[in-house]
Amino acid sequence: PLPNLLSLYFLGVFDIYVDSFSTPINSVTFSGQSDLLSLLKMTVLSDILEFLRSNFPSVLSSSEPPAAPGRAFDPPKQLCERDSIVINMLNSPGHESTCYCICDPDQHDTPIIFASDGFCAFTQYSRSEIEGHNCRFLQGVDTNPQDIARIRDAIASRTSQSVNLLNYRRDGSSFVNEFFVSPLYTEGGDVAYFIGVQCPVESAGNGQAPKNIGWVYSQNKN
Repeated sequence: PLPNLLSLYFLGVFDIYVDSFSTPINSVTFSGQSDLLSLLKMTVLSDILEFLRSNFPSVLSSSEPPAAPGRAFDPPKQLCERDSIVINMLNSPGHESTCYCICDPDQHDTPIIFASDGFCAFTQYSRSEIEGHNCRFLQGVDTNPQDIARIRDAIASRTSQSVNLLNYRRDGSSFVNEFFVSPLYTEGGDVAYFIGVQCPVESAGNGQAPKNIGWVYSQNKN
């Protein structure tokens, strides 16, 4: 998933980089604006490729065929541009194992309406056992009620929250995850969905939020 996140980041940098130029550079003669943009594009893409070659050689040199695409979420409600980008990123190749679900606050009891392949594999529940139900079925005897209250309060106030949470798989085994929940908005600013992202961690405790892709995204949200 990391190279995909990097590509999203670099594309954003490239857009800013190109948009920052409105006149030709004095030291170079160009026949038009398109020549300048072409040169900038080649330069930035070259830098990106060099970075990837240096830091992720196995990704660029792998001869293995790409993995089959995972199940994609196609939101019935139209999302704002930023949140659409997040969903498109999660739908893209390389994120098949990302463990996340989408809940609909407009339906009774805010049920899960979409569970990723990663979510199903990690929790051992099938989509038919997950979708249509509130995510509380993952709770168990040792799940901290205060953590559940923090999630409930975040949904009620329609804000983001990161919780270090103990949950249970279908076979009864427990696991600790850094759970991140955040609203997804329409262009009009209304909450369309909530996305919940699970990031497995080795032990309980605070300070592990940066390991969760959802939390990382939230820190860069304008």
